[in-house]
Amino acid sequence: MGKKLVFTLVLASFVGSFAVDGLRCYTCNSPTISCNAPYSQVCNSAVANQTSNWLRTIHSDVPDVNSNNFTCMEQFYNASNNVREILGCVHSVIPVCNLTVSTQWTQNCRTCNWDNCNRNPAGTHSRSTYTIMASTMALLLVKLSIKDII
Repeated sequence: MGKKLVFTLVLASFVGSFAVDGLRCYTCNSPTISCNAPYSQVCNSAVANQTSNWLRTIHSDVPDVNSNNFTCMEQFYNASNNVREILGCVHSVIPVCNLTVSTQWTQNCRTCNWDNCNRNPAGTHSRSTYTIMASTMALLLVKLSIKDII
C-alpha cells in the first residue's frame, strides 16, 4: 500500500509541474515590424510593463500599474493601410481595448486569459496539449502499475 501511495504522489507532482508556470502569452510588440514570429512568454510584471510602455507610444491614457494579475492581448493597429499587430501580456486592471488612441491609428482589440490565447500559429501545440498527453500517459502507467501490484 505504501509503495502505491508514494508512486502516485511522485507521479502526480511530476505531471502537476507542467501546469504551474503561470499565464503564458504570445509576445511581439515592435512599432516597426509586424508580428510574423511571435514568441511565448510567462507573464510577470516586467513583461507586462514592457507591453504597457509600448502601448504608451500609441495611447494617451495607459495607467502606470503594478499588479500580479495578467491577461493576454492582441491588437491590430491601422494607419493609412499600414497594419501592425501587437501581442503581449498586460496587467489585467488596464482596460487595453478601451484606451484612447492618441495618433492617426485605429485599432481592433481583444483580450483573453488562458495560455497562448492571443494567437495560435498553425501547427503548434500549447502547453495544455502536452499536459493532457502527459496526464493520459500517467493514468495508463498508474493503471498498469496497480494491476501488477495487486
